[in-house]
Amino acid sequence: MTFFVGGVSELFQSDLDLGRLAIERLQLEDWGPGILVEEVHYGAVAVAQRLEDVRPDVLVLVSAVRRDRPVGTVERRRVDAPERSPAELQAAVGDAVTGYVHVDLVIDVAAGFGVLPPRTVTVEVEPERTSSGEGLSPSAEAGLEVALDLVRVELRRAPLLRLAADLRPLVDGDRLEQSASRDALRQLLGELTHLDRDGRWGRTFALRDRLRGTLAHDVSSEGMDHRDWALWWGLVEELDRLEAVESGGYDR
Repeated sequence: MTFFVGGVSELFQSDLDLGRLAIERLQLEDWGPGILVEEVHYGAVAVAQRLEDVRPDVLVLVSAVRRDRPVGTVERRRVDAPERSPAELQAAVGDAVTGYVHVDLVIDVAAGFGVLPPRTVTVEVEPERTSSGEGLSPSAEAGLEVALDLVRVELRRAPLLRLAADLRPLVDGDRLEQSASRDALRQLLGELTHLDRDGRWGRTFALRDRLRGTLAHDVSSEGMDHRDWALWWGLVEELDRLEAVESGGYDR
């Protein structure tokens, strides 16, 4: 998998520069191969071209965005590709060419050009100061720390959600006979859909335990190949790993 973390910012515009500062912090960490961490303040069309080159599986955009929330609010959003008419796309490209920078514009243009990754998440901080100048307000400084933690969580959980996506055709089709294990897996995958949407674990680990308990004696192998088995157990093992890492933080 390839991950792309982009910081969307208006350079040296107080809190609106948060995306750049977030990337500076994240670039100090050792992410290993497959994870690109870059500033994307250079315009939505150029960002779309960069995404076309990289073709990441997951895109995480971090930015300060004005949405009339209490200042310092940090919000994670799972983003679907917006549907835009040709006229709306042309208008978005026109805004991008003028140098206007906004996370929504990046998403609109990337979606319009067909290069928005299948899984896109934004992590936003509500700014307090938006005037020209360097440095963040105290509320944005606090929000930045929360935003950085949310980005790290997204990168940790992305392999799990990819496994879930790969497994859904196995339980949604008719390849497998009906069994308690198939039902348990379907329920677990449904819970992981909620995790993807709202970032909360919910009943995930209880459903994992139920699946593990049924696998030993009530799974039909009819129609399953070696890759299916690897995905099935890989999902359980990935949940075990994340439970150990995020112990005590299931509400995140």
